[in-house]
Amino acid sequence: MKSDSTKKSSTKKNDESKASGKKKHEERIHDESLKEKPILFEKKIENDSKTIEIEEYPNYLERLLKQSDWIKHNDSINLLKNDFENKFKSILEKKKIEFVDNGGNEIDFYYTPGYKKEFYNLFKNYKNKKNEYFKELSSKQKINLARKKGIIEEIKKLIDKSQHDNNTYKNFKKLQEAFYSAGQVPRSENNNVWQTYKFHVERFYDLLHLNRELRYIDYQNNYEEKVIIIEKAEKLVDLDNIHIAIRELNNLHRLWKNELGPVARDKREELWKRFQLATKKIHEKKNKYIKNIDINKLKNYEEKLELINQIKKITENKISTHTEWQNSIKQVEELKEKFIVIGNVPKEKNKDLWNSFRDTTRNFNQEKNNFYKNLKILEKKSIELKQKLIEEVENILKDEDWRNYIDRIKAIQSEWKNSGRVSKKYSEKLWSEFKLKTNKYFNNFKNKNKKSLNSNEKKIINEQKEFIETLKNEKIPLTPKKYELFIKDKSKIWSKIRNNDIGNQEKFVLNFLSNKWKEISIPKNKLEMKKYETRLYFIKNDKKLITNENNQLRKKIEDISSELNQLENNLEFFSESSSNNPLLVEVSNKIKTLNAKKTIVESKLKQLKSILNQADTGETK
Repeated sequence: MKSDSTKKSSTKKNDESKASGKKKHEERIHDESLKEKPILFEKKIENDSKTIEIEEYPNYLERLLKQSDWIKHNDSINLLKNDFENKFKSILEKKKIEFVDNGGNEIDFYYTPGYKKEFYNLFKNYKNKKNEYFKELSSKQKINLARKKGIIEEIKKLIDKSQHDNNTYKNFKKLQEAFYSAGQVPRSENNNVWQTYKFHVERFYDLLHLNRELRYIDYQNNYEEKVIIIEKAEKLVDLDNIHIAIRELNNLHRLWKNELGPVARDKREELWKRFQLATKKIHEKKNKYIKNIDINKLKNYEEKLELINQIKKITENKISTHTEWQNSIKQVEELKEKFIVIGNVPKEKNKDLWNSFRDTTRNFNQEKNNFYKNLKILEKKSIELKQKLIEEVENILKDEDWRNYIDRIKAIQSEWKNSGRVSKKYSEKLWSEFKLKTNKYFNNFKNKNKKSLNSNEKKIINEQKEFIETLKNEKIPLTPKKYELFIKDKSKIWSKIRNNDIGNQEKFVLNFLSNKWKEISIPKNKLEMKKYETRLYFIKNDKKLITNENNQLRKKIEDISSELNQLENNLEFFSESSSNNPLLVEVSNKIKTLNAKKTIVESKLKQLKSILNQADTGETK
């Protein structure tokens, strides 16, 4: 029987052994399982990848490879590579679209920037370096295998001893620690050497019949190790990065299976159920993540398909004007940008989807190119016609009988208006040249005609001058009704002294009287109509001017209606969109503006028709 002092000494040593063992086990589990530093580094890469430009990736990878513990960052490096490839894929897709849009053949497309070559060269070097590392590791693992086999032989010798005491247990614990710290062995041998080790450990416990206290200490150490593992597994449930969580869970399972000894029988099921519960939660999270990825990919596919359909609808619309085409080009470019930004689609649908997108954008570009090709042809004809008109005015100015061409000059001005539109690149220069020469003609006509005016013509000019001077100095009524009567009176006077060829100052008179409406208290929405009515008072007796005015107003209504029709068709593209969609808001505002403009022009036409009806019935005097 042991003395009290012996018991106390033994208990003290066992407590110390327990505390020391617990500390060592915690350190080992901490070092071998979660690998905190790589996890943090991966999190850093996730955050950095959101801000760094793709051109910076080679430098980032190079800095990572220069880390002293670079081999621990395999997942981080692969994460960086995947992120690089996803970003480059989007860039490549955009470049390919631009290439095809510019008339290139998809087969001929090639884009390999310098930063891509640099990144993959670094990654290739990393793989070579890693292969060398694992080659060296393989040699070390073979040495570790021999060491572990030697430790197992030492345990077998302990079992075969005829005499056993407390020193036997101490030696056994030393051999256990040596086994755990011996390092990794080749994967193909790992399970076999572990099972062999575990078999002889169990034999040791069975044959030695150690006292309950020593067995309790060993069981307790194993229990505490497994609790640490379970707690770490439970923490992994809340980890955002599911890939890291799964990887670390596998590490914990390896430790549980291969490197931890048994626990008391009454604790085994409890620990295992707790560990399995944490494992189940992580796998459920993984399955949900994978399911969400699949759902998002399908959603992305449907969104991309809808964008393709919108481009098809735009292409199918009969666009007939430059403005309409510019609006459509803007819409298609925005739709293409959205298509590129949207994430991945199911792999089996990707090829057909891309082909559909490529064909749809190509069809749109063909229609666009055909329109502008025809437009260039028409523009060329318009430029040639305008140049001929300028040349004709030049020749008239050189002719000795230039004064006889007044009617032809006026006809040329009308022909210019109907000669078709040209781009701003040419229009300003042509117009400046045309205006300069026609103005020169009318200035010459005006100045030289003064010398040959008859008495009646001189009388008209003097009357016009007197009218204008009187108008400038006259007190003008600033109430709407009185002013309107004033205008009617002045228009009647002017019609008597008006002459298209001699001293005509009608434009000045009209502008003077129209601008006075701004000083009169009338609503802004009526101001334009009042100014237009003023003009009608002055032209109502000129059938040619009335007819031209009628034609111009009808043309304006047609143009506005055509543009409205196009915009209203465009609204169909946004039938599923939110009312806050910027494009929808823009189109809606344009429609409101054009409707308001159309209403004003229709009101002007109505006023004009009234004048025409009066003229037909002989009421206009």
